[in-house]
Amino acid sequence: MRITVVTSSYPRFPGDGTAPFVQSICWHMADQGHQVEVVAPYDPAVRPCSDQSVVIHRFRYTLRDNWHVMGYGKSLIGDMRLRKGVYFSLPFFLFAQFWLTLRVAIRQKAEIIYAHWVLPNGLASAWVSRLLRIPLAISLHGSDIFVARRNWVFGQMARWIFRQAAVITACSEELRRSAIDLGAPPDSIHLIAWGADPVRFHPDITPLNRSDFGLDSNDVVLVALGRIVSKKGFDVLVRALPQLVRSYPQVQVVLGGDGIQRDYLRQLAMEIGVARHLHLVGPVSWDNVPGFLAMGDIFVLPSTRDAAGNLDGLPTVLLEAMAMGKPIVATNVGGVPLVIEDGVNGLLCPPGDAEALGQTIAVLLKDPILRTELGRAARTSVETRLNWPRVVQSLVTMFQEHAYVE
Repeated sequence: MRITVVTSSYPRFPGDGTAPFVQSICWHMADQGHQVEVVAPYDPAVRPCSDQSVVIHRFRYTLRDNWHVMGYGKSLIGDMRLRKGVYFSLPFFLFAQFWLTLRVAIRQKAEIIYAHWVLPNGLASAWVSRLLRIPLAISLHGSDIFVARRNWVFGQMARWIFRQAAVITACSEELRRSAIDLGAPPDSIHLIAWGADPVRFHPDITPLNRSDFGLDSNDVVLVALGRIVSKKGFDVLVRALPQLVRSYPQVQVVLGGDGIQRDYLRQLAMEIGVARHLHLVGPVSWDNVPGFLAMGDIFVLPSTRDAAGNLDGLPTVLLEAMAMGKPIVATNVGGVPLVIEDGVNGLLCPPGDAEALGQTIAVLLKDPILRTELGRAARTSVETRLNWPRVVQSLVTMFQEHAYVE
């Protein structure tokens, strides 16, 4: 198929950790013989990179670099509220996105427009879809539905876009229900879990050097990775540490990522007496993610719903840790139950509950055999089901069912 992908985030340079899952989807579509061209906004951090399998088109929508505030995790402050500059930039963004998408789709002779995030990318995509009379597919990721539910105007935009779409995918049951509440036809929306690359992420990866992070060889390392914002629940993990270190003083948490809560987590760890057990290491480049995950004994995903009601869809870092064969402790929220079966390929606990999180982690700390069994089962889940080739094949099959026949 000839597929025009429209997104507001796409890796801007080699090793960029911004929306690498969109890139993974595009790469695997190309690997399966499809012609893929990507329309994404410009960002000051964009640098040339060679990608022979996927053609990437970037568009500017303001005159000054520092006015480019759309996408790349910059539109929402702490994932809880829109930046004021978004409202000013949005009309220019939508026009520039529409114009470039139209040109790319015409030149490519696209058979489908595939948009990531219903807002903001669904609107321009729907206009092009209607003009060229080709189908529209949309994948929901969480923040788009959050914005649509909190703002009446954006909600009406999402409602109209959903009615134009032939295919809608959601990576959690809550996203699926929310989309239906916003007007998505139930027959058009499909629940689909994301995947990982079992070749890039595998148990034999060489770990990063623990000593570079101030760790000893006998430490038991809990790794976590993501933007340090409220919905990631990293503060819950910090609050779980006191009960853990009392019984397991060798426990260390290594948290990769950056965000608005980083200083708060550092202060919180000092206040509750666990600062020596928390390592905030900053952003981890995409190239180093496999080695970072390999460094850990247990992977923890403490996601929760933040005070504004936002929550993750399905963080792909969870699937990457599963592909690494890591024992998983995750909260039962968003799309996590689509990929983790409690006691089979990971352990689940309630979101936002530090005591429950600590108790669940402790189950693995005291049982190395269980850690091995769960890690092996997690890896098998990715090998057999939760991998990008299978996910992409499912997506393309849905696209082909709705492609127009001339």
